[in-house]
Amino acid sequence: MPALRPGERFSRTFYGRLLLGELAVLVALLATVAVVMAGIGPGLFDYYLVQNGPLETPDQLSYAENAFRSAMWISLAVALLVAAAVAVTVALAMVRPLRRQLRELAVAARRVADGDFGLRADPGPGAGEEIALLASAFNTMASRLGEAEDARRRLLADLAHELRTPIASLAVTVEAVADGVLDADPTTLATLADQAGRLTRLAADLRDISDAEGGLAVHPGPCEVGVLLERARLAAAEDFSRKGVGLEVDGDPAGTVHADAQRIGQVLANLLSNALRHTPRGGRVALAATVDAAGAVITVSDTGDGIAPEHLERVFERFYRTDTARARDAGGTGIGLAVSLAIAQAHGGTLAASSPGPGKGSVFTLTLPGRA
Repeated sequence: MPALRPGERFSRTFYGRLLLGELAVLVALLATVAVVMAGIGPGLFDYYLVQNGPLETPDQLSYAENAFRSAMWISLAVALLVAAAVAVTVALAMVRPLRRQLRELAVAARRVADGDFGLRADPGPGAGEEIALLASAFNTMASRLGEAEDARRRLLADLAHELRTPIASLAVTVEAVADGVLDADPTTLATLADQAGRLTRLAADLRDISDAEGGLAVHPGPCEVGVLLERARLAAAEDFSRKGVGLEVDGDPAGTVHADAQRIGQVLANLLSNALRHTPRGGRVALAATVDAAGAVITVSDTGDGIAPEHLERVFERFYRTDTARARDAGGTGIGLAVSLAIAQAHGGTLAASSPGPGKGSVFTLTLPGRA
């Protein structure tokens, strides 16, 4: 018999009801046999004896045996009929509600498949534990599908927004150059390059999230953690300087970790880009790390906007943004953190976010295990 889950009542489970129903049929069978054998059998036997007279000859004994056998078979037949009636009644009482509940779930599943993601299954108060568990799993699935559909629509809207601005800028600038309104000077070329870079960055983000969906390939090897952090700092230094945000490597991180340097560099670049978007001018972003035999712990901390508690668990979801309008204006697509988490997990590590609250900065912690 399957083990009961905590808080599960035996009588509310389907297998519990089935077992109780079988016990009811068995009790009915035994009770009917006892009643028939005690009440009907002797009467039938006496009737046969009266019909055939006293037992004085072998033929009369044979008649008595036949009378006893007939009484037994009739008693057994009556008992079996009663037991069968009880079994059918119990089966109908159990199967009909189950069939109705399963049909309702099937109808709800078809409606969800047709796009009604707001539909929820309600098995009712009389449903068994298994049906209630199935309905709960169905509702969770419908909720997740609804969230995925919302993310898909948000992605299409984001892509339309992200593509429209650079394409329009490119088209206007090229047209102005062609008409002689603008000269093809360094400033104009820089504008074209900037917009082309924005399109390139968007294409790269989409490629990265596609790779994450299919499983990221990593090629780990020995990496100096201090070198990884310094390379990340140097690569982002110009952007930080342009915005007026400080970027430093705290301490003197030393030690070697077994990881894919290029992929970890991608994670650090994503974390620094995210920190820069959410840290105002005059703020500070710091890289730090500790390395031991168990692996490496790398942190990227900032003094920026911070993260509200309700957003902390969702910042690594694909296309999720804590502030959609602001993230669009800052050039974020809501993809970088999801890709970074996938890279960390591909290494057997973790990536987590923490924050004291809005306006109090945030800390992203990348944990990489030691070499097995």
